[in-house]
Amino acid sequence: MYKPVYIFIGLRYLWNSRLTSFKKIITFLSIIGISIGVASIIITVALFNGFQNEFKKNILSFIPHIIITNRDYCINEKKFPKNILKSKNIQKISSFISSKVFIQNKENITIGEIISFKEKNYNVFKDYNVLNNLHMFKSNENNIIIGKKLAEKLNININDIIKLIVFPSNKKHFLKNLLNNQTFKVTNIFYTKNEIDNYQILMHSKVALNFLNYHQNYITGWRIWLKNPFSFDINTMQINKNNLLFLDWKLKHNELFRAFNTEKYIILFFLISILLVVGINVVITLTVSIVEKQNIIAILKTQGLCRKKIMLIFITLGASTAIVGNLFGMLISFVLIFQKNILNSLIHSVFNNTDIQINIFPFQIFLVNITFILISVLSTLYPAWNITKLTPSKILSNE
Repeated sequence: MYKPVYIFIGLRYLWNSRLTSFKKIITFLSIIGISIGVASIIITVALFNGFQNEFKKNILSFIPHIIITNRDYCINEKKFPKNILKSKNIQKISSFISSKVFIQNKENITIGEIISFKEKNYNVFKDYNVLNNLHMFKSNENNIIIGKKLAEKLNININDIIKLIVFPSNKKHFLKNLLNNQTFKVTNIFYTKNEIDNYQILMHSKVALNFLNYHQNYITGWRIWLKNPFSFDINTMQINKNNLLFLDWKLKHNELFRAFNTEKYIILFFLISILLVVGINVVITLTVSIVEKQNIIAILKTQGLCRKKIMLIFITLGASTAIVGNLFGMLISFVLIFQKNILNSLIHSVFNNTDIQINIFPFQIFLVNITFILISVLSTLYPAWNITKLTPSKILSNE
């Protein structure tokens, strides 16, 4: 005799050579439904991971996640709050000098933003693809690097001369002081495919210090990049803030963050909908199977099989259906993920000119599989409990 007996019977109910064609079709459709659900969730999670990585790489890698400054936007560099270094989420920190300026050439005028650099923070600008040019900058020369879109807006090229105009920082003396303006030579143009191409100007920190009339060792603040900018609480970094301002990228780019969150919630709703469909699929399949086997349940009860073990028979049936469906679903998703051309062609048939980035992690696959198996098992409990609570005489009297 096979032991435990409820597992043996449950697996026999899943598939055997004596099953009728109708029962085989029901079992097959149930497995296919779970497979499609698993594959859909794994592919959706992989696409979302890819989108999040691209978002971090192409957008969040160029804008600071946190800016530390004060109300005057002018602070002594020695007053850096060292307590924030305790956070394990810190990736890199860079002091900076920044100011909004007017940019003027012979033809046009527009607004830009100065961002300073110095030898210690060259790595912050590695994605600008101008590191070699930064090393050639001298602190006594008025040289700058500007974004491609800004250059196109002003219709200027490398080695052209432009004038930068900055207003006095003190509004009370706005009419008394002349506008501070100097000419600068454009030595290079960066292109990041980011919004900073429209306004950013890279300038040596010593040149910026003199141009903006900052005192020695004074800066605008510090720019901080995080390892995971999506999961952090800005309030945890405001302990002992000493009149410092902590500016979060989520506040500065509120619309961008809201759009990202909206997409995340839509995907979450989509995943929950798939899980509900799979759960309903298992409930219907098990209910049909249990109703069909009422007489067998009555016989098993008559032979002394307890209610608990009878329920375990159908739980085994539901769990084995989920496991087989999970295996097929993983196989389908892996084929589509690792053969990106197939998935890209399917997506391009709906969305033209869309580059798809895919990333999947083993723990996510494990979590999806466990979730589907648990839902399948839980979906078997009610129909199994409902039918096994009846006595054999009650079951047979309904025939």
